[in-house]
Amino acid sequence: MKTFWLILVTIVWGSTFFIVKDTVATVNEYFIVFTRSAQAFIAMFIFQFIKDKKQLINKKALGYGSVLGVLLALSYASQTIGLKYTSTGHSAFITSSAVVIVPIILFFFYKTKLLKIDLVSVSIVLVGLFLLTYDFETNVNIGDIITIITAITYAIHVILAGRYVKETETLALITYQFFAASIVSLLAWLITDSSDIHLSLKNSLSLLYLGLIGTLFCYFITVWVQKYVSSLKVVIIFSLEPVFAIIFSYFIINEILNIKEMIGASLILLGVILHSILKNNLTQKTFNSYNKKNSRLNI
Repeated sequence: MKTFWLILVTIVWGSTFFIVKDTVATVNEYFIVFTRSAQAFIAMFIFQFIKDKKQLINKKALGYGSVLGVLLALSYASQTIGLKYTSTGHSAFITSSAVVIVPIILFFFYKTKLLKIDLVSVSIVLVGLFLLTYDFETNVNIGDIITIITAITYAIHVILAGRYVKETETLALITYQFFAASIVSLLAWLITDSSDIHLSLKNSLSLLYLGLIGTLFCYFITVWVQKYVSSLKVVIIFSLEPVFAIIFSYFIINEILNIKEMIGASLILLGVILHSILKNNLTQKTFNSYNKKNSRLNI
């Protein structure tokens, strides 16, 4: 069931690329990030206040949530700015390269042991992402470089969220994450653009979708589910994001997958399925072996 929710999040995020690219053409990038974060914060604050307002007075949740919020704001801002100068395909590939950054960070900074299936799955997914989204005829541009910040901050966010959610109250943590992201993006907007904002109906609806569905729903699930699922598995499942981005592009703007992109999409699916099935089987075998050993000792 947890995997289902993660895949649903990935579907939603896959739908946001062309929406952000279209919206940022006429709306300040920091205002987009601010409205996304502010909507999510207001909704979470009201829910938390009604459910258990005492948890809002949680210093650990405030501290951890502030760290996650700054990372969230940096991730959204760099991705949004990057989409002004690069294609949605490049943006999707670079963002999803966090699947490689996460295990590297876990290995070097947290001494997390990597299994062969982890390395194999990550390698397959990386090759698939490259074939699916990278245009061999287009040179690297400033948008690509800016989007690298997205991948790095996103990878760090996933890792820290997986640790913080086990150390403090989940809803308060998520609430303060959105609060911090709202403050950071609001300051960035006020500093960089003092002009009035005039939104069309299309832009307003896009911002509502990005805020309530693309931010509130998705990051709530992302943080909550890491109580039960490893950071590496989360980021591997999220590698499906470009696949769904391509699917939405096909049905909405009639983009067709070429052979290279179809091979890439297939490899991503293969990597995710291999990791989900084989890692689960390996975990179950280890668990069964542990139980058998203990039962023998008890006898």
